Amino acid sequence: MSSNSGLYNSPLKNASWYGLCCGLIFSFLTPAFSADNPRAWLAKMAEAVESLNYQGTLVYMRPGRAETFQVFHRVKDGVATERVVSMDGDGAEISRTLDEVICIFPALKKVVVDKRGESSGKQNPLRANLPEYDPSMDAHYQLGIEYNVRVVGRSALIVSIRPYDKYRYEHRIWLDEQTAMPLKTQLIGHAGKMPVEELFFTSISLPDLVAEELVSPSLDTDGYTWVRNGGRPQHLSSPVNPISWVATKLPAGFMLTATTLEYMAQSEEPRIHLVYSDGLASVSVFIDVDVAASEQVEGLTTMGAANAYSKMVDGLLVTAMGEVPAQTVHQIAISMQLQNDSG
Repeated sequence: MSSNSGLYNSPLKNASWYGLCCGLIFSFLTPAFSADNPRAWLAKMAEAVESLNYQGTLVYMRPGRAETFQVFHRVKDGVATERVVSMDGDGAEISRTLDEVICIFPALKKVVVDKRGESSGKQNPLRANLPEYDPSMDAHYQLGIEYNVRVVGRSALIVSIRPYDKYRYEHRIWLDEQTAMPLKTQLIGHAGKMPVEELFFTSISLPDLVAEELVSPSLDTDGYTWVRNGGRPQHLSSPVNPISWVATKLPAGFMLTATTLEYMAQSEEPRIHLVYSDGLASVSVFIDVDVAASEQVEGLTTMGAANAYSKMVDGLLVTAMGEVPAQTVHQIAISMQLQNDSG
């Protein structure tokens, strides 16, 4: 049964902005570059998006919703700083400085500050939607290149990442032919091959240097609540003891890659967070001990390319969510089981 009534209070509610401040690990293997090698283009793209100076207008489209951002990315003496400004709503912005990532939410009168680290690459909406190459992808996706296209007046090529089954989305990335800067990305669903998510520049420039004032926080935060390093999950070396959770029927290629505890502000009990990945797509599974605090409903919820499926298991709420088709989160959620180590 499908329901969207709990979407506002579900884990998907912060997917567009607050989720960008949580971050994920950003890593790439770098094969030797070849113009005919899509894997090499993906590696070159990863380098370009971090090492180039650029500024432009970025549009993020999902079914029934479009958001526009101004993106300023500056690199000087090998150090990247940036500012991303929402042009819609209250004008929230994210600034990445030398040491910190500062997320300002005017509607909440709140500033969230975190230390800059490996995960900071995911706090730009552009990089947050870029695929990352991992050799384990090759068993489940076909990579290809299409030439002779143009985007925002620039010569480009398309790197395609097509899944072999229904449990993953197809990715299409338009790259600037000279620099490998990503100019447009799409996630393609299976029904009609229509994009379920699209991100593209309507204008972009790649100057030698972006002015420093363009990457500095610009909003007046007088009277705002400041949160520093709050809610950072505690990483565990093994699943929670003495009980553990396992997915008994994963889609082919998905493996457990992370286990964490997350301490939520509205709950005294931490929730368990498991991550399953096939090397490209990933699904987070949240097990909420405090069901009342989770405010999530059973069933399916959808926001653009992201799907979440929740189910009560042994009195606890299990939610699987990720930018994957609905059948993927459904299969993982209903297969989660609680097992005693002693058994």
